[in-house]
Order: sequence, then C-alpha cells, then structure tokens
Amino acid sequence: MGNVTIQKRGKYYQYKFEVAKVDGKRKFINKSGFDTKDEAIKAGNIAYTEYLNTGLVFKEKEISFSDYLDYWYENYCEVNLKYNTRRTYKTIMDKYLKPELGKYRLSSLTSVKLNSFVVELCNKYSFKKAYYNSILKVLKNCFRIATDIYGFIRYNPALTLKLPKIEDNKDFQKHLYN
Repeated sequence: MGNVTIQKRGKYYQYKFEVAKVDGKRKFINKSGFDTKDEAIKAGNIAYTEYLNTGLVFKEKEISFSDYLDYWYENYCEVNLKYNTRRTYKTIMDKYLKPELGKYRLSSLTSVKLNSFVVELCNKYSFKKAYYNSILKVLKNCFRIATDIYGFIRYNPALTLKLPKIEDNKDFQKHLYN
C-alpha cells in the first residue's frame, strides 16, 4: 500500500490511495472534484489517516443530543433493556438530560461540560447517591453506544465522569439503650 497520490482530471484534482487487497485484487479509495492541488492533498491525507486509524472514513454526525437520546432509546434501550430499566432511563432523560444538555450537538459535548452538569445537578437536588449513580450510568452508557456501536462521535466524553463527594445532610444520632 502506498501513500496518497494526486492526479489532475480535466480541470479538477483527485486524490487516490491503495487499501487492503480483497481476494488478491488491489483496491483504491479515490475522490475527485477539488479545485486546487492543495485541497486534494489535504483531503487525501485526512482520508488516508482516518483509513489507517479505523479502516473506515469517519463522518461525524451533526445531531443534537436530544435527538440522539431519542434515537438511542428507540434503537438500543427498547431492544436490550428490561421494562423498569427503560422506564427509569426515560424519566432521567426527560427530566434532567434533555432540558439541560439537549440543545447541544452530540459532537460538541465535552467532558468538562458533562462534569459541570453533574456537579450542578448534585448542588441543585438532594437525591440519594444511588439516584445520581443512575443518572451517571445513563450518560456513560449513551455516550459509549454513540462512540462504539453507532460511530456518531469519535471520542467518548463521559469516560472520566465521576460524582462529586456527596455528604449526607442528616445528623447521625447515637442511640443508647439501658
């Protein structure tokens, strides 16, 4: 397999590079329609790098997080999860995730934004730690599926998410028995 080659085809430029052989026959990826040689070189190098890294040319989806949650729920949760788990996930999505994060593009959400969302959520509500863990589980699972199975995003921003330390506000009283 060689590197990217550039050819002029009429008044446009084309990039071309060789990929893995199939049944002993050489295969190529090429794309034409670039006005300048520099455009073709840049696009060809990006496509070649993505081919080497994943085997496929990656195209990031321009979908909102809210629309992705609906897609994920219908195509993954409905098929793979039990009824009560689906019901809990749907409640978490509708009450907390969509109102705060739904307006952003899926590809633009970062671990910094998700972490600040989790901290704000913990400061705003006084839930049990188990419920916060459920919210975190929904976030991590939906981003894992978006990255690994659907290929909508390249990087999983929820990998490093953790809950902040949650103090129990109730004073513990010792009981003395006589």
